[in-house]
Amino acid sequence: MTRLLSFIRARPVWLLLFLLAAIGGTAYALRSRKPVVAANSYHTVKRDDFLVSLVEGGTLRAVQELIIRNELEGGTTIVSVVPEGTTVKQGDLLVELDSSGLKEKLANQEVTVQNAEGAYGRAKEDLEIQKLTMDASVKDAVLKVEFAISDLEKYKEGDWPQTRRAIEAKITIAQEELQRAQDRLNWTKTLEAKGYATKDELKADSLTMKRQEIIIEQADEEKRLAIKYTYPKSVRQLEAALDTARLGLLQVKQKATSTIKSYETDVNAKLNTFDLQRERLTEMKKQLELTKIYAPQEGLVVYATGSSIGSGILIEQGASIRQKQDLLKLPDVTQMMIEVKVHESHVRQVKPNLGAYVTIDSLPDKQFTGIVKKVAVL
Repeated sequence: MTRLLSFIRARPVWLLLFLLAAIGGTAYALRSRKPVVAANSYHTVKRDDFLVSLVEGGTLRAVQELIIRNELEGGTTIVSVVPEGTTVKQGDLLVELDSSGLKEKLANQEVTVQNAEGAYGRAKEDLEIQKLTMDASVKDAVLKVEFAISDLEKYKEGDWPQTRRAIEAKITIAQEELQRAQDRLNWTKTLEAKGYATKDELKADSLTMKRQEIIIEQADEEKRLAIKYTYPKSVRQLEAALDTARLGLLQVKQKATSTIKSYETDVNAKLNTFDLQRERLTEMKKQLELTKIYAPQEGLVVYATGSSIGSGILIEQGASIRQKQDLLKLPDVTQMMIEVKVHESHVRQVKPNLGAYVTIDSLPDKQFTGIVKKVAVL
């Protein structure tokens, strides 16, 4: 052993050669026992997030989709519908609904509108006629008032002064005649005393004087009666006639106002009826347009949820549908979302904005990325 150590110390090169030979032999032995490890089996390790995932299935649907509904009032039936899965362009006919009953109602409504329009026209004509009639009546009543005022003024300022002057002139003439009769009687008395006139002539002159005295008395009485009775009576009669004319004017105006208002109310009622019937006609025309539903945009036709077999609601030719019922959908396939039902034990692990990987059954070789948008309460 001592000799061996001395030999190694004296010749170190031989020691190095021996070790290399031993290592080579060992390596050859190990290589012959195990397969060579491929270089691509190695991977560079780095610090990163550890992926914890939940695998759940869900329903794929579009984020934005245009729903086509039946806006036709009441129930109806489908005459034709575009097949599901068809790609349509804007303006293509999607659904045609039964319009036979609506067309009949539309024809009847057009007749109703024409009748309402005729009634409204006749009401306007009657109103204009009544306006002219009432205007003439008011003008006639105004003339009666004016004539009554004129008659009263004419009597006070014309007829009565003229009548009074006539009576007074009659009295004046009678007084002059009486004076003449008095002078003649005195002259006859003088002549009769001298024997130049007879007693008959004296009696005749006395009778003439007496007649003139009676005439004067009658004229004075006529004047008294005219002043005391005739004038006040005539004035009151004329004033009463004026009041009656004014009352008649007021009544005619009130009647005219009431009549015109009544006819205007009738015109407004006829107009409202005409407008209502016309609106109904317009609405029926809109309803008729709604029997044909056109695509508002291009897209893929999908029947509304609940129209599948077994749901009791089918979108097909001859099917009965109700108002506001969803018929078709035109989804925007550029943006999709998935509704996933997660087990309640894992709900707390899911939060908004978490990343997600999505695979679709029809595209199993592709993987899509997304984020959690919302977590429902229940």
